[in-house]
Amino acid sequence: MTCPHCAAELRHRERLGLTCPRCRKRFALEPRSTQGLSDLRLRRAVEQLGDNGRLVVTVDQLRWAFQRRGRPAALPARRAGGRPVAPDEVDVRELVVTLVLGGLALGGAYFFVALVPLIVLAVPAALFALLLFCAAVNPVRRLVFRRRIEARWQQAERAWQYRQQALEREQQEWTEPLQEDGRWTAVTFRDSVVLPWCAVYGGLPAGLTGGLDVEPAVWDGPPALAVLCPEWTVRVFLHANGFPERHRAVVVDRVDDLPRDLPVIVLHDASPRGHLLVVEARAARPELLVVDAGLAARTVLGAGRNAVQMYAHQKREPLAELLRQLPELTAEEYTWFEAGLWSPLAAVPPKRLMALAERAAARALAERVPRRDVGFLSWPEPEAPR
Repeated sequence: MTCPHCAAELRHRERLGLTCPRCRKRFALEPRSTQGLSDLRLRRAVEQLGDNGRLVVTVDQLRWAFQRRGRPAALPARRAGGRPVAPDEVDVRELVVTLVLGGLALGGAYFFVALVPLIVLAVPAALFALLLFCAAVNPVRRLVFRRRIEARWQQAERAWQYRQQALEREQQEWTEPLQEDGRWTAVTFRDSVVLPWCAVYGGLPAGLTGGLDVEPAVWDGPPALAVLCPEWTVRVFLHANGFPERHRAVVVDRVDDLPRDLPVIVLHDASPRGHLLVVEARAARPELLVVDAGLAARTVLGAGRNAVQMYAHQKREPLAELLRQLPELTAEEYTWFEAGLWSPLAAVPPKRLMALAERAAARALAERVPRRDVGFLSWPEPEAPR
């Protein structure tokens, strides 16, 4: 890794204590514990995401920029564990033959020792008798305690069948779990990256905001546009870059909070709930223009391995009911959603996200029908003569 202060190349053993041995200055991130993320790489990422200082990005957008791309791998099939083996039936005739042979061998050993003093023949006979009796111990035990052994096996078999049925029921009711190891969560990114950075440098890098320092937009005149966006970090991104002031936009997170007389822009993630949000907005404001500027599933599928794809473990029936409300989905999009996959809007590069919002605002304002101040029992004013 390169020291962010003196540009010296440091090996792992030279980075102990997060202090450069050349310039004696501290750095914040150790690449081996932050998935390869270093101080210089984080600064370059903030500059790149912010279009060299033209945009202010959020911590969540930075986290999604370092997120692993592509579809999560499938987990190994879950099993109910080893099934208990049923106890074997004891062959009484075989047991009797074993005991008889053991008795004869033992009698032969006694004969060779007591009557005919031949130790050479007595020792093998005694060992053979011992082996036969050892082989008969387990069958005798199973024969004596047969009912107890069968009762224990039946109990273990019932427990295994219960686990197997519960597993099959879970596989039928829930989506197939996918592997998400190695992906940054909000908590791990905060604890491993954000807090160490602030402890060393006293604050976030220039052009990066946590959201708490961003104030709501204030402008002169009546609002001209409404933006519906349920994702908090995207709303912070819009406010931090002056989008509401430029377009006199009211930014809300629920359909019920939409103004009654303004065109609407919907910014949503690539999920069933996000696509349904557009349907709900158009149903709530049928007389107004509603522009879908969110992340579509076809866009994520078109990007393939270059897109962030997350997995949400959920029940199949409510998910299918939700997808039935989206008849415009293609078969490929339906299969992708049915697997429990989704993609966050904050994972879209900030420059592209702002461009999408700007184009949607331009379209909504251009297609807005001007209103006339004509009320009940009032006549419109005549046009001036030309």
